[in-house]
Amino acid sequence: MPETPDRPRPVFPAARRAQTAVSDAETLFGELPRRRDGVGALWSHQGDQLRTYNSLHVQTADVALELPTGSGKTLVGLLIGEWRRRSLGQRVVYACPTRQLALQVVAASQRQGIEAYPLIDSHHDWEPREVTAYTRHQAIAVTTYSHIFNSRSYLGNAKTLIFDDAHAAEGYVAEAWSLEIKRSSAAYKDLFDAFGTAIEPPLVTRMTGDGQDTSSWHEVRLIPLSAVSQRVSDLDSVLDAGIPSGTPGRYRYNMIRANLESCLFYVSRGGWYIRPMVPPTFEHAAFTDPGQRIYLSATLGEAGELERAFGRAPIARIPSPPAWERTGSGRRFFVFPDLAEFDPALDTIAPASSDPNQLPGLSEQPSLLSRLSTLVKKRLILTQQAEAAKEIAVELDVPHIERFDASDTTVDAFKQAERGTLLAANRYDGMDLADNSCRFEIMAQVPNASHLQDRFLGSKLRAGEVLAERIRSRVVQGAGRCTRGPQDWAVVVIHGEELLRYLSDPDKTQSMPVELQAEIEFGLRASASSYSNVVALTRSAINQDDDWRTYGESALAEGRTTAVRTPQPLAAELASSAQREVTAWRHAWLGDWEAAGRAAVSVLEGLTDPKSRPYRALWAYFASSWFARSAAAGSASAGPRAAELLRTAYGAATGSVWLRELQPLPADAVNLEPSDESAISSVLALLQGGLRSSATFASRTQTMLHQLAQSDHSPYELGLVELGKLLGAESFKPPGQGRADAAWLWDGLWLTIEAKSEQTAERLSMTYVRQANTHLSSLAADREVDEAPPGSVSVFAATSDLVDPDAVPIAVSHLYLTTTDIVLDLAHEAHRAWAEIRSSVSAGDVAAAASVARILWEHHLLPAQVKERLTRQPIRGL
Repeated sequence: MPETPDRPRPVFPAARRAQTAVSDAETLFGELPRRRDGVGALWSHQGDQLRTYNSLHVQTADVALELPTGSGKTLVGLLIGEWRRRSLGQRVVYACPTRQLALQVVAASQRQGIEAYPLIDSHHDWEPREVTAYTRHQAIAVTTYSHIFNSRSYLGNAKTLIFDDAHAAEGYVAEAWSLEIKRSSAAYKDLFDAFGTAIEPPLVTRMTGDGQDTSSWHEVRLIPLSAVSQRVSDLDSVLDAGIPSGTPGRYRYNMIRANLESCLFYVSRGGWYIRPMVPPTFEHAAFTDPGQRIYLSATLGEAGELERAFGRAPIARIPSPPAWERTGSGRRFFVFPDLAEFDPALDTIAPASSDPNQLPGLSEQPSLLSRLSTLVKKRLILTQQAEAAKEIAVELDVPHIERFDASDTTVDAFKQAERGTLLAANRYDGMDLADNSCRFEIMAQVPNASHLQDRFLGSKLRAGEVLAERIRSRVVQGAGRCTRGPQDWAVVVIHGEELLRYLSDPDKTQSMPVELQAEIEFGLRASASSYSNVVALTRSAINQDDDWRTYGESALAEGRTTAVRTPQPLAAELASSAQREVTAWRHAWLGDWEAAGRAAVSVLEGLTDPKSRPYRALWAYFASSWFARSAAAGSASAGPRAAELLRTAYGAATGSVWLRELQPLPADAVNLEPSDESAISSVLALLQGGLRSSATFASRTQTMLHQLAQSDHSPYELGLVELGKLLGAESFKPPGQGRADAAWLWDGLWLTIEAKSEQTAERLSMTYVRQANTHLSSLAADREVDEAPPGSVSVFAATSDLVDPDAVPIAVSHLYLTTTDIVLDLAHEAHRAWAEIRSSVSAGDVAAAASVARILWEHHLLPAQVKERLTRQPIRGL
């Protein structure tokens, strides 16, 4: 046999050396290889958390650890995961909200000598070697939430799941069972056709029409649950035909299709939003099969939001170390440009003399926001809506080439760029801009509605307390996007009246970390000076110069020692309710309507605080609807129970509109309240009397519209009084100093209006607010009663929505702010309704009252509807 050339000898794999099994995660830290860029020692609070976990929660199915930003949360999670991998032989998945954060976790694990691989992007692109290492529990898999919560998870064999940034989970988890149908989709209108007569024609017109009905853009409606169950087959057909295969929407539709009858359908002019209230994670094996789920959070909250977000209860908690409460994560200087005053002597900027088009002696006045933004090369614009971020970028003249629309890939590009502006809509979490990557942030808009369910709870149900914890978490996390560690610092500019008013209200800030409270309070005081001084303070904060360290830091340290953190009023009640809510929605998702109804009753019975009445009404409605479905399935006792619970819902929803909109009744069958009946009687009396003549009607309404379209206060106040009469109110201007400009009184509901139609840039002052605070009590004294009817309100009608921050804390809870444009819209709607009444209603007809009720209802002009239209902006509250 001929000789063959020498060949390399085979190398056989050595026996894999077993990794040392240690007793706990804290001990494991000392066994890890030391690396120059790794953490050299654990902080005391990290050791405390690890010891608590080891002694109490190794076998706990669901456990949450609270570690604020900058306190080493990621390392604690990695150590627990690595210990469970080594000592228990488990496959461990570490999930992050975004791809960017997943890569940061992998980098952190490598610095610490922990084997971890990024299994992100499409599973088709995963490295087989890395997948095998995870499968054989030789390494931790780091991924995104979307790879856990989808129709087919390729990481469904984990034994331990770790969720980072769990406080931000609501959107990421619910997204898998949420379906959006945009207005631009053909399915948008087809869904209205599928519901047929279950949706009243006026709503369909407002939602689908192309007119400029400004009130419709704010409106969000929950479709009756009975209508969904009765037309589920038609709805399925529309969605099946309207959602293209292979799209994210199709995958989400597949997640809810078999349980469409258990979903809530919300609609606005912008689109449909379909989902269960609580995500049904209980049936998702990739989430439920692991022996333990660990939730790492910068803020666990106190109202049960973690349980609602993950659809899991109970979840044990290891709270944040008490000492960290006053340590904080970096330093922020809050700037409120709306509070600064332009001083011509100090703040005027002369134009460059080289400008040939500029006449000598003239000057210009750039906005303070523009002046501040020129102090830095890079800035973050954080808003709730994308359009708002673009508008700010335009205001700042940011070139298109320097704009970065936030995504997992563009954030890294922005961090590496020398100049740029990152436009981040609804990115309150999952985006770290530490150190020099960005030290200047602009925040605008209160993040109170990331989707239509939030909007319904806040604007329609008026259950702001239910959303308070979620909103607070978004604000706190959003303000910290550029401060990711104890030594970090940044300037946070608050743009716009809405967020300024929110941060001026102690009811909102008192539940925030004391460090943040001190920073906000200092910023409010520091911003109340000239433009030039605010610019100087901002420059000092950005540079961290001697002046800042001497005076700014000492002021903040003093504020930190006096601030006290206080839970929101309903926190304890909502926290205890969370587990019952999760149980109720589990039964509803499974179609066990009798059990769902009983669980919903348990929820509403636990909501006893007067401030929880709106939420209690919603749960009574759920209970009624679910018992009604049980009755339809043959339960003899469920029918009377459903009727009883609907009465309970109406009792809790007195003075609101949403429940009457949900009633599955014909359009002309409107449930009336005392205020409605008094309005209808007054309208009929006016129809027979003062407005009987066509000429008189035309003259009075045209005069009113003209008065409400101008700024002069005298005719404007006359227009308000006339509008109140058209709305069926006892309408007049109360006599005396400091009284309302118009009072509209119905049986059981009073509404006063203070007109600021002449207002330009002037803020509503403390004096104005103090006067408006007393309008209802003054009326009560005039009427010789103890107080105004429950639910009565006072409203400012102004051209600007600026409010002095010092006036916010003193405002009573029933004081609201609206615009003169909304009042004028209301007047035009009243004119249209009256034209229909005059053409179709005979005052002597036995059906006249019912016809007037129907017309006012369809035009959103019954007293409770008028109140809803004018009270979208509380000066204090949500």
